Amino acid sequence: QILVGAYGLTTGAGIAEALLRAHHRGVEVKLIADKTTPCGRNSGIDPLANAGVPVWIDNRARIAHTKTMVIDGAVTLSGSYNWTRGAAANSEDLNLVASPVVAEAYAGHWRDRQGRSMRFDRREDWCRAAAR
Repeated sequence: QILVGAYGLTTGAGIAEALLRAHHRGVEVKLIADKTTPCGRNSGIDPLANAGVPVWIDNRARIAHTKTMVIDGAVTLSGSYNWTRGAAANSEDLNLVASPVVAEAYAGHWRDRQGRSMRFDRREDWCRAAAR
């Protein structure tokens, strides 16, 4: 299982593509993103949603600034590193913590945000509604 919290997620950075490959291998991938993420250029949300990855949009937070992944309830990635191509050129950090206790804390936060978020199905529907 991979639980993803994303402020930005674009194609071409390798992250969205790796999540798609994991999904196609049968890994349960779930994503919560900021309300602006689906409408940006090269958004990685569409390919994931089109492949059947469940996606939610955290539309309640002013900015859903989280950048985390909880992998198999054992490993947590977290930091300032956005899941975007541009992040690779910036001086951003990404921390890997191998601890089931830390992973459960982050997964609990992820589930809390999921309960406050809206399900995303199609970019056209979301971006049109978000523009109003």
